[in-house]
Amino acid sequence: MNVPPRKESSPRRRVCVLSAEDDRLTSAAIARLLTVKGFKVETAANGQEALGKLLSQPAAYDFIITDQAMPLLTGEEWLRGARKGGFSGRVIVYAASLPDTLAACLRELGVERIVNKAESLHTLLDALDEPLGTP
Repeated sequence: MNVPPRKESSPRRRVCVLSAEDDRLTSAAIARLLTVKGFKVETAANGQEALGKLLSQPAAYDFIITDQAMPLLTGEEWLRGARKGGFSGRVIVYAASLPDTLAACLRELGVERIVNKAESLHTLLDALDEPLGTP
């Protein structure tokens, strides 16, 4: 019996998320949750580190999740740098409540969703799934 050779499927690149969060426990929880769901996750402890990672490999990241209140550079500040550096990917801000004026500035930078930290991490995961689909 002749069995046709199996077609090799090209490996699918996992969706890579850059997560910027200065709280170590929150950062670890986000990374763990996203990794379990099949995403590749890179973390940064502050906005300056996140911007450095992004600018050194801009094509490596599909999505950004960032806190707003961080040392060295805030979420807004490093996102401005990311956009100036050519990053056109998707962004979610996961932060404590923000003033309307700041939320408006973030939306002008192309932030698709602002998720309040008072909500569960699963709400964050749902927000990530909406625009990208599953990894």
